[in-house]
Amino acid sequence: MKTVPRLRLEPRPSRAAAAIIAAGCALTAALVIALPMPLSAKIAAVPAIVATAIVGVSRCSGPGMPALLHVGADRRITVTDRGGCSRSGAVLDDSFVGARLATIVWRPDGARAWYPARTLLVLPDMLGTDDFRRLRVLLRYGRPAIEAGSNGLDAG
Repeated sequence: MKTVPRLRLEPRPSRAAAAIIAAGCALTAALVIALPMPLSAKIAAVPAIVATAIVGVSRCSGPGMPALLHVGADRRITVTDRGGCSRSGAVLDDSFVGARLATIVWRPDGARAWYPARTLLVLPDMLGTDDFRRLRVLLRYGRPAIEAGSNGLDAG
């Protein structure tokens, strides 16, 4: 059987994601300010919301977003950051694939079990139309490679 080559993607910054994150955090800050709670709690909450907005925008349209992604049909991913550092790992079943949104949940190779999985948000404006479609197909229908010791038969 012929193997499918890995999909090479170069995501672009997403203006839609930046706008959604900024609007969501601004509305959350407005809600916290309007709530009947002590002023000290409001003063503590608003900077946390601003920090969350900064990190979110950075990961979707700033220096925190990956420069290059390689995704295979065997549910393996390699993420290269803007500094040139690459990490390989496995795409987890918690990933979501929709018509207008894909979230890639992956765990780097060698990561400790208690370490949280990493996530990548992919919107249509981050990739070309054909690349976004290919990514969605790979995430939806890709399967992990069969273990070397397995004969490929179900035990049940």
